[in-house]
Amino acid sequence: MFDDEDIEDYLEEEKERKAAIKRYEEMLETHDSAYFDSEEFEYIIDHYTQHNQLKRSRQAVEMAMDQHPESNMLKIKYARQYLLENDAQSAFEIMQHVERVDDEQDPDYFLTLGSCLAALGKSKEALENYFSALPYFDEDEKFDLYNAIAYEYQRLRKYDLALEFYDRAMPFAEDVDTIYHEIRCCYLSAGRKEEALAYFHGLVDKDPYNSKAWTNIGDVYRMMGQYEESIDPYEYALSIDPEDLWTNMHLADIYYDLGRYKEAIDTLEEALRNGVETSMIHTTIGDCYYRLNDLQTAEEHFHKALEINEMIGAGWAGLGYVYSDRGDSRKAIRCFKKALELEPWETDHLYSLATDYMKLKEYDTAMDCLRKIQEQTPNDADAYYYIADLYGQQDKIDEAINTIKFGLLQTDNDSSLLYLLAYAYFVKGSHGEGLGALDEALSADFEAWPEFLEFDKELLSNDAAILDLIAQHKNKQQ
Repeated sequence: MFDDEDIEDYLEEEKERKAAIKRYEEMLETHDSAYFDSEEFEYIIDHYTQHNQLKRSRQAVEMAMDQHPESNMLKIKYARQYLLENDAQSAFEIMQHVERVDDEQDPDYFLTLGSCLAALGKSKEALENYFSALPYFDEDEKFDLYNAIAYEYQRLRKYDLALEFYDRAMPFAEDVDTIYHEIRCCYLSAGRKEEALAYFHGLVDKDPYNSKAWTNIGDVYRMMGQYEESIDPYEYALSIDPEDLWTNMHLADIYYDLGRYKEAIDTLEEALRNGVETSMIHTTIGDCYYRLNDLQTAEEHFHKALEINEMIGAGWAGLGYVYSDRGDSRKAIRCFKKALELEPWETDHLYSLATDYMKLKEYDTAMDCLRKIQEQTPNDADAYYYIADLYGQQDKIDEAINTIKFGLLQTDNDSSLLYLLAYAYFVKGSHGEGLGALDEALSADFEAWPEFLEFDKELLSNDAAILDLIAQHKNKQQ
């Protein structure tokens, strides 16, 4: 407990702190200059960094270094400023000029140098400094340090040691969600999925109302591909904390992936009833209604998503799909363009644009979209597939064949392209070459032959040589 003298010292220090900050800000307002001692600058810099006012803290620390260039503590704060600005190299260079002169500065020295080294990817050296800092802190003050040590062990793939220090940090965590996430990542990265389940089941055995632990059980099942098994843990978590947005979203995603769109909608609408409303929720509900072919309700939710956040690309794309299905390709294109502007890395938007330009018979513009995809993902078979298909729609069979051949070189003879090449040869009338390509395709992926016949049943399903070749491969499979 604090005694009266401790309280008096604290109140006096707080008074000095406020006075220094006030005098500093008055100086800024009057565009004047003034002298502050090094301790006053420490107060001022800490005030701005604690309020995330990095421009102000930068200004203060530079003035501090001008007035007190030899102060080790101010050099440490200068290095921290660079760390906050994500410039670890500059921070590290400053720390090389800090002299360790007394025990009072040592914990700040070790922590800051450790943070620099960690940011530079030098985990082993960072750990040495973190361990040097440990003795200076009481047990209940070590949360951040334990967490930092655990994270560096995790980066070094020393998962048992990482787990040990996450466990040490756990009793002092105000929010366990982040630590649970890291613990789960350690187990899964080490390929110890069953141990991850056992760990979180152990937590709910001790505390059945630990909603975060239930969520992590659901997450582990989901990452193991056991979607059905993940549903109950997510539902338990939501029964305890119905306002947990991410658990709502995870459960809805599971139902969505399983094609259970009505249940996904029910899950998210329950979140809305509990006062949790985000653009992401409305976008997902809209997508579910779109899958159920209820375009009107889907459109309503996509609009609600954009009212909350007009910068969400998925909302614009969702509207694009609705308009495209209604036959309004012009409106769809405007929406897909907006989605692409917000998410330029998302090739699905380019595919959607190409599809609607094709509906309008604007083939050159559609081709431009597909070429952009090819540039972004040169080893992805889909781009070559759709470019060849677009040539096919224009009866440019030779161009389609050349595209497929080039795509096969880039994708290590992707089986879907081999089947498409066979079809293109049959359309061209090059029967022998078609059978040769089909033979390769059947050898690469025999199970896909029914989809191949769906390309053109009249042309392919009535060809005795094609059916005989499929039968030969079937016999080999058996």
